Amino acid sequence: MPPSPKPVNMDAAKKKALQQYKNDDGHFSLVRNFRLADLITIMNGVCGTLSILTSARFLLLTSNLPGPPSSSALNTLYFAHLLPILGFGFDALDGKVARWMGGGSMLGQEMDSLADLISFGVAPAVLAFTLGLRTPLDLAALLMFVSCGLARLARFNATVALIPSDASGKSKYFEGLPIPSSLGLTSLMAYWVKQGWFETGLSLKEGGGLPGGVVRLWGVEGGWGEVHLVAGVFAIWGATMVSKTLHVGASSSLCLSFTNPPMQVPKL
Repeated sequence: MPPSPKPVNMDAAKKKALQQYKNDDGHFSLVRNFRLADLITIMNGVCGTLSILTSARFLLLTSNLPGPPSSSALNTLYFAHLLPILGFGFDALDGKVARWMGGGSMLGQEMDSLADLISFGVAPAVLAFTLGLRTPLDLAALLMFVSCGLARLARFNATVALIPSDASGKSKYFEGLPIPSSLGLTSLMAYWVKQGWFETGLSLKEGGGLPGGVVRLWGVEGGWGEVHLVAGVFAIWGATMVSKTLHVGASSSLCLSFTNPPMQVPKL
């Protein structure tokens, strides 16, 4: 009977893979060690960050506007919605490039999650705030959405090795809704903008511009007990992201390539 293969020490493999960063003491050693897939991953984060800044620009353009926003301001808002979608394109591309070049890096795996949190967690929440979700309970729902996205990404990084994978090394399913699925919310909010279903400028004082309007759960009008009904969509979406019993097939159209492929373990 042939001897069983020697088990690979994953901790030792990770330490060996990290030596390229530790042994290079140059000022820009981090940049020199970037792979092409890592640079594509960074572009995902750039798109998410630019979406946040573009939303802030829209708020500045319309902060004291008594009437509807100008066409220029609306184009700014549409661009803020488009950027996370562009980020998803980079997110799908980095994994393909990494596999084409022989595997991803440990640095790429970490950057991928951070970029996803920006583009598919923080950016949609800022867009929702821009469209009028600004009551204390609205903010609680948005904070829950971002926090659940953060927890979901951390769980994936920690447990991906325990999830069954196919012959290529990709996970057969995802536990909970993957965070890039929030592009559905981003697209929905873009539709609200097209229909004029949002609140901006001085119209915030009137409320009710978003679908479903505002509901007062307790207290006085304009107090802490008011919440937009659509804020519940973000809270529910966040809950589905951290669900352990919800399994989403990795072959789903929403799950093209959400992370860099697992790092190839060098032979010891």
